[in-house]
Amino acid sequence: MQGRFWRTLLICLSFFVALILQTTILPLLQFKGVMPDLLLILVIFTALFSTSTVGGATGFIVGFMQDLIISRYLGLCALSGFITGYLVGELEGKFFKENPVVPILLVFCGTFVYNAVYFLGRGLCGSYTLTLIQMTRTVFVEAVYNTILAFLLYYPLMRLFSHNKPRTDDYKSSYYR
Repeated sequence: MQGRFWRTLLICLSFFVALILQTTILPLLQFKGVMPDLLLILVIFTALFSTSTVGGATGFIVGFMQDLIISRYLGLCALSGFITGYLVGELEGKFFKENPVVPILLVFCGTFVYNAVYFLGRGLCGSYTLTLIQMTRTVFVEAVYNTILAFLLYYPLMRLFSHNKPRTDDYKSSYYR
């Protein structure tokens, strides 16, 4: 029980650090006007290693914090994060998560889902004048950027988000001693 508390506290701390990095350092790493979304990567990993409810709630809370700090439209990042977290959480038991390709591919696809909801919302507000080709190019660059970042952070995030369950080999070795 105590290990679970510390793990949850460490995950919350990682979101806080990611929020600080997202608003301070990552804007300096823009490529063609696009920067990686570290918070979205954490939401996707959270949703992948928990349920759709936890993924949706995490996406909503993180998106709402982004809305309060950097967004002009209150609730749009929250809605985008909720939908992305919920959809990835629905896939939770359907993939072998320890395979590095699965989370990285989900980060790539999740970036498209998040931005599709976000750009659709901005379009409904009447404030976004980019063409479909420009939006697709922007989202693709961000998806590639997020995928590279998720690849680099894969093992630390796996250790953070996966549950520390004893392996069956440990039971066998202790049984035969």
